[in-house]
Amino acid sequence: MSVKSKGACPFCNEQIVPIIVEENSIRRDKCQCPECSGIVYVCRSPGCNNYTKGGDFWDDELCPSCTDGISGNVKGVAVISAVGLLFSAFQKKD
Repeated sequence: MSVKSKGACPFCNEQIVPIIVEENSIRRDKCQCPECSGIVYVCRSPGCNNYTKGGDFWDDELCPSCTDGISGNVKGVAVISAVGLLFSAFQKKD
């Protein structure tokens, strides 16, 4: 059985080395946090060693920090787009 790397649990935010509950060769291994017993999976973001929440019907793809990073980028792009639209609207009136 393989050993997982140390990373943050999305439930208790502790740095953990999870226990592998179900080893898979095609999908991600189902793991359990040794601190809070939450079901966790490895984050799919390249280079990230943190863990995602596992659920009864759905397992998250990204850990909370990677999810926040994506939403932050989307907000930034939205603000830049809005400023660009306003600028172009004022340019056309002149």
